[in-house]
Amino acid sequence: MDPVLHLLLPLLLIVAVGIDKRKALLLAPFAILPDFDVLFGLHREALHSFLFILVFPIALIAYSRLKRPEWLLGAFLALFYLVSHVVLDHSGVAFLWPFVKEGFYLDIDVTLTVRPEWSFGFDLDYGMRTLTQATTTYLISDIAFAVIFLGILMAVIFRKETAKTLRWLWGVLKDLVGNVRK
Repeated sequence: MDPVLHLLLPLLLIVAVGIDKRKALLLAPFAILPDFDVLFGLHREALHSFLFILVFPIALIAYSRLKRPEWLLGAFLALFYLVSHVVLDHSGVAFLWPFVKEGFYLDIDVTLTVRPEWSFGFDLDYGMRTLTQATTTYLISDIAFAVIFLGILMAVIFRKETAKTLRWLWGVLKDLVGNVRK
């Protein structure tokens, strides 16, 4: 899956359930963080492993509960974003890396045939397979382009709400820059 969808899908879900938009937006980069393992030649291995996806955030959650309770929501959001990344990469990740070098995968196909008669098809394939190193990645796939295009159409239709949201977002960014400077 491309980075745009890795970022947008969990962010939209978090905002939809009513979690603080500011925290959801600030922690959203955790949703694409696992893909940085490509820089080490270990794509879908090192940062897609349970060591990074589960152990790091659970340790942060434990620390938050004991020492910094104000970090607890952020730690859970980080865990959600990281886990969502692995779930969305269902075509294959080495979740048990470095112990197992093969990737777990889940391929689901749902089809509709209209002619000569109506029929639905469902195919489920899962298991483990050798991972191949990615040399090219799509930053924006056709599905992500469609989502972005739909978002632009919605922004045009709901101009007033979009303007209000952009003003809010600008305020969040100004606050963030102000906090970083302190």
